[in-house]
Amino acid sequence: SRGFKAGGFNPVSPAGSEAYDEEYAWHVEGGIKSSALNGRVRFNAAAFWIDWEDLQLNLPNLQAPGQFYIANVGSASSKGVEFEVNARAHRNVDLFGSFGYTHARFGDGTTSNGADVSGNTIPNTPAFTAALGAQLTRELTPWATLYGSGELVVYGAFKYDDANLAEQDAYSLANVRAGVRGKYVFAEGWIRNVFDTFYVPVAFAFPGAPSGFLGESGRPRTFGVTAGVRF
Repeated sequence: SRGFKAGGFNPVSPAGSEAYDEEYAWHVEGGIKSSALNGRVRFNAAAFWIDWEDLQLNLPNLQAPGQFYIANVGSASSKGVEFEVNARAHRNVDLFGSFGYTHARFGDGTTSNGADVSGNTIPNTPAFTAALGAQLTRELTPWATLYGSGELVVYGAFKYDDANLAEQDAYSLANVRAGVRGKYVFAEGWIRNVFDTFYVPVAFAFPGAPSGFLGESGRPRTFGVTAGVRF
């Protein structure tokens, strides 16, 4: 496929960057979907490649901390693979897992705010992602089913900015939930980020900060109870 993103104008930007041009991209993807053991195991795999021209990025305005503008920085490419498997190990046990790897880099001659970023990692792109989990179910009565599930999601390290000056290290999040569901009603308890992992999923350059960056902490451990009616 051929992608297109319109150009435009910046309300605030350094002199000479008031307008930005269109962005174009070629995107190629292929894969396979398969099943085995009478459908009890399903496996998917895919490979992809994206090539950008005149890539548009949100860049910090060095003359006005906290202000950003859009600019065409040059070329970039992203390629990788993804795998996913779902299996019914038992009539009451479902297992699932996935893994993805991405190699995303700026092309030769790419500049950002006047600096050469050729070969740098594209911001906010984890090197890999992975997930592993299971769901257990048990019929209590013909009208009620008990269930519980847990998953571990892992995110690889990624850069916050195009100059690759700061990054978030790899981290993992565990989530669990359990409850009872009937034909029309359900109730469950859940915990997200079970181990209260500290991470910063979003950060941006800010010259006034001691580290040169401002970030937003990820969601800490949260828990609750949900109940509802289904139609």
